[in-house]
Amino acid sequence: MKCKNLVIFLIVLFISGAFLCAKDANVKERMLKRKPLINALKDQGKLGENNVGKLAPRGGLNPEERRLMNEENGDRDIIYGRIAQNMNVSPAEVGKRRAAQIAQRAKPGHWLQNPQGKWYRKK
Repeated sequence: MKCKNLVIFLIVLFISGAFLCAKDANVKERMLKRKPLINALKDQGKLGENNVGKLAPRGGLNPEERRLMNEENGDRDIIYGRIAQNMNVSPAEVGKRRAAQIAQRAKPGHWLQNPQGKWYRKK
């Protein structure tokens, strides 16, 4: 039963996220513009996805890369906050559940943090 509830929550989270991004075109545009750069940094092992749905440094980031990471995390905070309001849960809970989604979709070699805080590279 727990698994079924999680699947339903993730579906609603995805739909809500798509709706909210569409509602705020600026956030959506910023995130889409950054996506190739973020993915390149993940591919290089410089960025990882932590267990609260945010990017975290894993290698030496230059100031521009750090700015990019911080901007992405700021926009994720906006989206998580809006989803949390709509679902009557905390933004932290949305972030944790989003982290699980990200981990499932991550490419091999990307850095991820498990729920207990341990970092690993996806195989």
